[in-house]
Amino acid sequence: MGKIISFVGVILGVLIVWQGLQFFSNVKDPIREAENSALTFLEENIEISEIVSADFYHGTLSYQVFRGLTENEEEIIVWVPDTLDSLVVKKSNEGINFNEAFQFTQEELQPKEVISIKLGMENNIPLYEIIYIDQQNRYSYYYITFKDGSYLKHFHLGM
Repeated sequence: MGKIISFVGVILGVLIVWQGLQFFSNVKDPIREAENSALTFLEENIEISEIVSADFYHGTLSYQVFRGLTENEEEIIVWVPDTLDSLVVKKSNEGINFNEAFQFTQEELQPKEVISIKLGMENNIPLYEIIYIDQQNRYSYYYITFKDGSYLKHFHLGM
């Protein structure tokens, strides 16, 4: 009897893991499709020789943000809205880089923990979204411009 219960337990465990993986895969499909559509739109509209990274930003509008290299090995950043009706292209050196945004976060915001720092776009302004845990243990969002790191907005969740 104990072997039957163990066998049924193993089968149930395998089914639960399989369904969990299937669920996770299905949840990620729309994000992958949006990224693929944006990448196709990008390649049809600008010359880019290599995509270095891709990220998703969801603000007022959703954007796919790509970092890449031009034919001349120049680093560029491309913001593509999910509407696929336009794109914004900036050279990486036209604004602050990730390390400068991170340094600003450490020195000015003094977080307990940095959750993420990523590029996004609000009201046609390229920006960095900084998500962190502040000294009061609040989940906090802070937005600075890509151009020069100037303040845009912030808010806190929690206590």
